[in-house]
Parts: sequence; structure tokens; C-alpha cells
Amino acid sequence: MRFAVVGLGIGEVHARVLAHMDQAELVGVCDIDPMLASRVAQDCGTQGFSGLESLLEYSKPEAVSLCTPPKTHLPLGKALAERGIHVLCEKPMAPTVADCLELTQACRDAKVTLMVAQKKRFAPAMQFLKEHVGRDFGAPVSLNYRFHPGQVPKGWFWAEDDGGGPILENAVHVFDTLRYLIGEVKSIQGLGGNYLNAKYAPQIDIGLGLLEFENGCIGGVQLGTASEWCIADEEFFLACKKAVARSRGGFDRPSELLYVYREDQQPQSYAVDYEGDSAHRDFIDEIGHFIECAKTGATPLVTGEDAAKSIACCLAMKQAVRTGKAVAPES
Repeated sequence: MRFAVVGLGIGEVHARVLAHMDQAELVGVCDIDPMLASRVAQDCGTQGFSGLESLLEYSKPEAVSLCTPPKTHLPLGKALAERGIHVLCEKPMAPTVADCLELTQACRDAKVTLMVAQKKRFAPAMQFLKEHVGRDFGAPVSLNYRFHPGQVPKGWFWAEDDGGGPILENAVHVFDTLRYLIGEVKSIQGLGGNYLNAKYAPQIDIGLGLLEFENGCIGGVQLGTASEWCIADEEFFLACKKAVARSRGGFDRPSELLYVYREDQQPQSYAVDYEGDSAHRDFIDEIGHFIECAKTGATPLVTGEDAAKSIACCLAMKQAVRTGKAVAPES
């Protein structure tokens, strides 16, 4: 499949993965910074462009990884769909639920595949939990998810109508993972504010949330840019009726999984390799899945409607922090 990448922040990782995939031919990369586009293109053995129109005209991709800031996903995604190009849209899908649904409808009308790049669903630790929660682990009862990246000094990241700050731009991973493993969120209570990034106030930079799920599970989340990149990590604890599990590792790389069945009390574990050639394993599986769906017409693991629900949880969390009241995510 002829594949291009637009936006070379996290898109540079997409480009490097695509350059080595048998299922794809990387036909171009694009960024508003022409020097960045040229460097990445040279590294990946493809063409570099500083404008979307020139990329589409000369490279003629069948699919695009759309890795630009969130507020551009709707207009750029619609432009791609109208040309019959399949869209792998980086998270967060858009700053609002309405924008998510509009892009979803545009891709449906154009009969192209749209998938949102929530790569944590493809992490081996989360895939393992998905296979066991609600089955031999029993029903989920309670959880705690700590997800603290470092500081991000980029204006678009903090803008309310764009990245929405870390409670949207980063924490959408948390809410998507929890919805995938546990079920839909019924209500959210929150505490937080702007503690470390006065330059971007009043955007929330740290938030604590109490969650109630529709199936009765309860949980806590610790979100925001409370850490620094040199020690940033994550940890997810999950208690189920018949088992307890904990995953943890470097930020966005859950490399350790420990679990125990309540009846036999024998802890079991395995490690996930994120070193060397395996560093981008979740991206590889995510992009491979998208290509397969685009080729076959199968429904991708993360649809636009699904991604919109995760955005709704992020926005509900922010509203809960700001109002001091329990908030139900927009349905």
C-alpha cells in the first residue's frame, strides 16, 4: 500500500516504521518545516514535502498517517477522504466530540477506512489483560492508573481548541485503554489545576479523577505533566473478582506484567521487550492492523465513534476538575 505521513512530530516514528514494513511503500513525508521534512525523507528513503497538496499530487498515496496537531485533523482528514485516501489519525482525534463525529461521517461517506491511533490497545500487556478480564480473571472491581509524562513546551499542546493540555492530549490514552478493558465510564469526579505550568494557565496540568463505570467498577486516575521525561513512567493496577494484575514500565511502554489468581496465590509474570528493534512494536502492530483493514474493508479496532467516546471522557474529566462536580461523559 502506498503510504504517506503528514506531520513529523510523532509522525517521524510512523515514517520510520513504515519505511521498514513489507505491507507498505512509504511514498512521501510532509511537514510545514521543510528542513525537517527533508531530513526525515532522507533518513527514510522517500520524498519530503512542505505542503499537503504537493505531497498528494506527486506521491499519490493510498493511505496517510495524519500526525498534525488535533485541531487540524478534521479539515485535513476530510480533504484526504474526499480524495479517496484512507486515514490513520493520530490521537487525540479532535478537540471536540462534534469534530470527531464529523470526520467519522466524512470518511464513511467517502467509503475510506478511518482508524484512530490509540496504540496502547496493541501493547502486549493490554492485549493480555483484554483476553482475561471478564473471563478467567472475573469481573473488574477497582483500578488505579498513574500516567505522568514530562513537560511539553508547545503552544498547540496547551491550547484549549487544539491539544487541550495533558488531560486531553496525553490522558486520552488512559481513557481509551480503560474503556477498552473495563467498559464505558458512567461518571467522573476530579481535583486538579495548573501547578507547574503557569505560562499556560488556566489550562489544567495535573488532575486526579475518580471514575465510576457502567458495570459497577470504580477507579482512580493520576494524570497530567507531573513528572519529568528522564523518569517518566506509568503503572496500572487492576483488581478483579478472581485475580489481581499490575502492569508498569517506562512512559507509554508497559514492559512488566504481574498477576495472581486469588485462589492459588502464585504470582506469575512476563516481560515485554521494548528495546532495540522492538522499541516501536506497538506502532508496528497498530499500523499493520490499519493496513489490513484498509485493504479488506474490515472494521478497525479503534473507530471514529469509539475515539469520540474517549475524547468525551477527557473533556468530562476537565469539566469535573473545573466545577468540582461529578460529570457524565457526553454520549
